[in-house]
Amino acid sequence: MNIKLNRRDFVAKSAWGATASLTLPGFLQQTIFNLDARAQSLPSPGGEGPIILLMEMAGGNDTLNTLIPYTNSTYNEARPTIRLGEEHNILKITDKNGPSATGNDEALAFHPNLTAFNQLWQEGDLGIINGVGYPNPSLSHFTSFDYWHSAEPNGSPKDGWVGRYLDNQCDGCGATTGIYINRRPTLAFRSGQGIGPTVTFANSQYFNWNDLASTGKEKSLEGLYRNLIGLDHAVDPGISEVDDTLAYVQRAAHSAMISIASVQSAIESGGDLLYDQWPTNGLANSLRTIAQLIKGQSETSIYYARQGGYDTHNNQIFTGDPLTGRHFNLLQTLNGALDAFIQEMKMQGNWDRVVILTFSEFGRKVIQNGSLGTDHGAAESLFVMGGQVKGNEFYGLYPDIAEDARIKNNSMDFNVDFRTVYRSVLEKWMGVPASAMPNIFPSQPVEFDPLDIIKPL
Repeated sequence: MNIKLNRRDFVAKSAWGATASLTLPGFLQQTIFNLDARAQSLPSPGGEGPIILLMEMAGGNDTLNTLIPYTNSTYNEARPTIRLGEEHNILKITDKNGPSATGNDEALAFHPNLTAFNQLWQEGDLGIINGVGYPNPSLSHFTSFDYWHSAEPNGSPKDGWVGRYLDNQCDGCGATTGIYINRRPTLAFRSGQGIGPTVTFANSQYFNWNDLASTGKEKSLEGLYRNLIGLDHAVDPGISEVDDTLAYVQRAAHSAMISIASVQSAIESGGDLLYDQWPTNGLANSLRTIAQLIKGQSETSIYYARQGGYDTHNNQIFTGDPLTGRHFNLLQTLNGALDAFIQEMKMQGNWDRVVILTFSEFGRKVIQNGSLGTDHGAAESLFVMGGQVKGNEFYGLYPDIAEDARIKNNSMDFNVDFRTVYRSVLEKWMGVPASAMPNIFPSQPVEFDPLDIIKPL
């Protein structure tokens, strides 16, 4: 799905070049032509092409109580208090069992709160990737997240896998090709080549100019940026050709001006959403913003949302009732927010353009602890969903949870390297050529063939 453009074609055809006169303030039109856009290999514009939504379940989701091996005696014995069984309204996957590392298929069920996941599975729009992890796993939140965000496990990451993807495949893309809905940037988006075409904000309403000129304390930030990149001087090219540091700052100013204008323009253009039963919580608000940007034809092709709270060392369930507790509430929130987003995408006619991938930094241990919770583990299950996902399928193997098959303090072992999952999404969905993978994933796993997760054309 990638397209190749020269600079002239890029300005003429890109989502934010061709429509600048219609969607961006007039003073930014010059900015587009001043950008040092060496466009060679661009993903299709987000406004028209494929979209990835990365859904981070931060804290370490408990896979065993999310995708439940309810007939497994080891599971039931290892979790006498927090186990979920048939008496707890679990959502059985009845059409097939999941291939297991034991050699015997595993009967599996969704957590009772994952009704939207179960429905997508039945409709063929959700695939399950079991046994996902990486070699020599870290049980530290910070270290493991660095590995997942950089796709360089057991290394010293300096940039992110999405950042490298954009560096290698998106030279000259618009300033908001990647959007992370959060207060702080993610390592996953960090570019190794300077300014990447990504932005981070928690609320689009406040992603704007902090103009304090009326107080007399500072000049208009917009005015300062305009002056910095030469928009007030017709003969100024906007990017210094003699001072690399100044050129870097000017590119950052260009990116800031265009990203603010692009986001605000897409939100305004999108207008009211079509689905009217959105939940009221932080995750749903993040997904609402993403849905508005998609509806408003944002140029963005990679969105990133985050739900925290999955570090369930205690009160994963409340005393005596597995259908209560922190994990119950988290999955209820996740299911409701994603269901609203999916319904909105279907009503917009954009469901076939979106692939959603859920992930955590690690799973939890097989055994419960003494505080009605679970401790840090290793392998986990990921969910991939979308209108073009080859769903109603298992990928990878459900881990063997027997005591002699466990690693690192009763953790589950992996059989699918998470970098393979990333590659599968980029190659099968975004159309990235296999030849680009060594640049995007400099430390490739031994087994690195992409999973067949997208429906054939």
